[in-house]
Amino acid sequence: MASLEQYQELVAAMQNLTMEVQALRTENIALRQQVVLHRDDRGDLPTMPLSFGKYDGHPGGLKDFIDACKVYFAFRPHAYETARSKVGFIIANLMGNALSWATPFVTGNEPILGDYDRFIEVFKERFDQPEVFYSSLEAILDVSQGNTDVQTYLTRFQRLAAKAD
Repeated sequence: MASLEQYQELVAAMQNLTMEVQALRTENIALRQQVVLHRDDRGDLPTMPLSFGKYDGHPGGLKDFIDACKVYFAFRPHAYETARSKVGFIIANLMGNALSWATPFVTGNEPILGDYDRFIEVFKERFDQPEVFYSSLEAILDVSQGNTDVQTYLTRFQRLAAKAD
């Protein structure tokens, strides 16, 4: 019969294995999404090395990100001839809030993935709001502890920071 210590070690090992399996599942899903995104309408897998930073959803950087993508497409027309390949490239270069926003399009294999102009329009509607970003940033910069206790100050700061995202 196994001792309590052996049983606890076995439980801990099983928990570790369960976490590792979950991590592998998550990685597998991410890799499958990349393959779907990178395929163009002919099924080819064009190469997509990053020549600029990924976009995280901050309104101030959206125009530069889209302009950089357009330049990239212009210099690699053979790889990005289809709307789907362009949208895939854009989504593959998102992170943070922007990636969270785009993921349902991919997992649902939404028709917008094949309509570059519409995707850009919806993308801009969601993220091209610099006035919101800058007013939130100003509000965060104006926060000071003053005579309030630390917990109240932190709560107020976190609330304003969440609005900026």
